[in-house]
Amino acid sequence: MAVSALISAKNARAASAHNAVFVDASWFMPAVQRTGLDAWREARLPGAVFFDIDAVADPTSHLPHMAPGAAVFSRWLASAGFSWSERFILYDHNGFLAAARAWWTFRRFGLDARVLDGGLTAWREAGGAVESGEAAPRAVASPPALRQIRDEAMSWADVLHHMTCEDAVIMDARSPERFAGTAPEPRPGLRSGHIPGSRNLPFQALIAADGRLLANRALQARLAEATGGALESARIICTCGSGVTAALLHLAFVEAGYDDVWLYDGSWIEWASRGDLPIETGQAAIFP
Repeated sequence: MAVSALISAKNARAASAHNAVFVDASWFMPAVQRTGLDAWREARLPGAVFFDIDAVADPTSHLPHMAPGAAVFSRWLASAGFSWSERFILYDHNGFLAAARAWWTFRRFGLDARVLDGGLTAWREAGGAVESGEAAPRAVASPPALRQIRDEAMSWADVLHHMTCEDAVIMDARSPERFAGTAPEPRPGLRSGHIPGSRNLPFQALIAADGRLLANRALQARLAEATGGALESARIICTCGSGVTAALLHLAFVEAGYDDVWLYDGSWIEWASRGDLPIETGQAAIFP
């Protein structure tokens, strides 16, 4: 049986006593006027290190927070004093918004990383302590040797191929209004709509009322309904606005036992801005 991508607050507290490392991956859309670093300073798990998905990214891409290569990620590990052998527990301040993206990034390099189910709220409800303010500088280590990437990212050309062949299920994590093209994109000038043939599964539909990921059968039922009954062996491609909330879909499908799951890293910001890719609008295949 595969190891869960999640860890409960209770088990996270126990793991912290056995050298597990907490990583705060909080991230906010630019319009929010708040940064993940602000949130980390306001309240964090004891000893938590901040992970900035915009900084630990591909420096050659004009798109935001694209997946980093091994050299970039290795330098971040060194700057935080870590090696490839750490046990990481990832969380954020806003209900999986970016913790899943950090998990997907850590997973690319085969790291032992799990997401704190329910995030900071669940930690506090479990009686976990928090700290605030600036943290003491961590000892910098030598960059660890580069590690081979586990590539679960797709390019626009890959997605176009599967869209044309109709041999994959493309799942879009954005809101129904953005998917349908009835609401403007948050990034000015970006066309509205969705990848033809894709299906809509807003990431919030995977989160229960208590802020945790839907559990077991409820999660499997939600994914089966959203995909139109796709088998667990089906190829699943997850997309969203810029590749952040798509990672929560990726995590959910992996957690539910799907074994051919991919993330379109450029997502809608790349697809819609190119100008040479097909765009569809309307309510077709939108999850209720």
